[in-house]
Amino acid sequence: MAHTPTLNTSLSTQGLADALHEAANTPSSSSNTRPAAPTTTGGTPRMAGTANQRATELRDVAVQSAILRNITGKDADLAEKNFDLLKNRLGDGFTKIMTGTGVANLVKDVKLENNLSTQATQDSAATERLANASALPMPANVGRGEFTVAPLDIMPYVDPKTGKFAATVLEMNGNGYGNITTMEKNMLAKAMHSMGDVAAVIEKEPNALFVVGCSGREDPPAFGQSKKIHEKLMIAQAIDKEIQKKQVPGLLAEAMSEDGGATNPKPIGAKIIGLDSFDGDALLRDGQGKVVIKDSVAQQKEGRDKDGIAELHSTLDKIADWHNPTQPAIVVGYTAQLARAIKIDADGTPTLNGRKVSVINNDRLVLNINALNEAEGKKLDTKKFISSNISYLPAASKGHAYAFANDYNKQPDVAAKFPQFSREIINEQAGSIDEIHSKVLELLAQGKRVIIKPSGTGHGDGIRAFDLPEAATPNAIRKEIEESYAQVKGTYGERGGFPYTISEYLTAARIDKPGHPLNTMKYELRIPVLGDVTDPEQRLLKATHGAIIKIDGGSALREGENGDFSKNFASVSAQVLKTGLSADNFMKPLADPKTLDLLGLTEKDVGELLKWATGYVAHTLTNIDKAETILDKK
Repeated sequence: MAHTPTLNTSLSTQGLADALHEAANTPSSSSNTRPAAPTTTGGTPRMAGTANQRATELRDVAVQSAILRNITGKDADLAEKNFDLLKNRLGDGFTKIMTGTGVANLVKDVKLENNLSTQATQDSAATERLANASALPMPANVGRGEFTVAPLDIMPYVDPKTGKFAATVLEMNGNGYGNITTMEKNMLAKAMHSMGDVAAVIEKEPNALFVVGCSGREDPPAFGQSKKIHEKLMIAQAIDKEIQKKQVPGLLAEAMSEDGGATNPKPIGAKIIGLDSFDGDALLRDGQGKVVIKDSVAQQKEGRDKDGIAELHSTLDKIADWHNPTQPAIVVGYTAQLARAIKIDADGTPTLNGRKVSVINNDRLVLNINALNEAEGKKLDTKKFISSNISYLPAASKGHAYAFANDYNKQPDVAAKFPQFSREIINEQAGSIDEIHSKVLELLAQGKRVIIKPSGTGHGDGIRAFDLPEAATPNAIRKEIEESYAQVKGTYGERGGFPYTISEYLTAARIDKPGHPLNTMKYELRIPVLGDVTDPEQRLLKATHGAIIKIDGGSALREGENGDFSKNFASVSAQVLKTGLSADNFMKPLADPKTLDLLGLTEKDVGELLKWATGYVAHTLTNIDKAETILDKK
């Protein structure tokens, strides 16, 4: 049985003793401090200011000790490390967030990704300079909280015509992405401020429900908790912080009332709720205790539910004011469970256990809810809630991301200014295995190598590539397509799969530093575009290179290989799942001058890419009302 570690506090042992003695108005044996004099009526003397402060510190220590105890599972050392990381990341919101219902269980026995060393080596001055140079006004059609951050995945390649640095967008992604804490600290603060801006909704809905989704619990046979769940707690903290700011005028008015607000006291901030209803006992296992996987689908015991949706509803029912709320609430949970638990009313309003959902912070979760309700003819109405990115469709669908990129790049001024980033992306969509197979063979016949990507997935799941010689073996191609689809359905169910995006395969750039451990490995750039709402009257979009490069650790060239084509696609998260190593083994800070040197890039190269990225996201947001039809344009 694991022991609960002793909490390290800022108070020394002697400090604690002095505080206890002073609070009790008795002299400490090792202190010259005299007890306070009795009151004139002979009663117990009131505690002096220092004693009050010490008593408060003691209460804080007691609360923090309870937090550490609650997050301690099998590994006490891990709990201590998580405790320190959470204090660092959550700052003055640590106690509020970590004492929320169910929150401690979200991090118990989870080896949270640290990312502090990666973040610390980002060049803050260069990051600010290049981000400011990339700035554009937030499009006027984007309301408060409707855009937070879009972390673009960019594939660099060498332009065959010019021999110079070029790049193309691979995915737009959304605010549900992991490892946001690799971002340079000042840019991360801006991103979190942008996440919190959606708190403006309480001006119309004082008891609004905010849902923050996290990927995880969906990967057979592991079904592990997310090592990045604390990043979602940071988003909850950002929202709660802004909610409290919005409540200040009302609280001041109550304090000025005749009874100082005592008659009808209002809770401050939001109620924080952590949900994880996963039921590992519901999984069917073989004689060796391994989860039974059939056709890529994890099998469950008869009548059981691994997602534990009934238990999730029961947990919410036990929260005193869930059905008659007296304050806002922020739920942090897993998208696999939330997508099933959130229902769509007849008018398109999302509800969770009978309570209206006002805000959804996770792009893929919005699409997953729609996918699970499609058979009933129901769809979320974005006028009934805030998707805290309105760009959720291109964020989760590669086809839509490419369509918007092509639409942006074909503008004459964009093509002229950024020729190195404006190559047209072949963007075919397929809604069946037969259609994927047909389109792959067509492109191969045209002399184009092919890559296929499913919708609504992560970790690189389902991605496959086909080289020109494979055109001679169409049956083998079909088998690979079928294997891709089986993998996606087994992992994501109805939440992922069709339509598939079929594109041209381009040869990715590789690190060219003979003698360096990463030499010849493939890499991608992560370029977040974020909302800067420092001045709410002049909201901006900015792109930052204060993020990472993602390294494919298994892509180093072997003797005789030239790296022109590869069937391996290893995202950072996929490599973490496969190897058990932490994410920082497969990432490097892009805004570190050493990394730019490793890649052979200059600030000018990066600065131009950032300007293109901001323009691309601005164009997408401005035209987001075309998202449902943009794939129809040819």
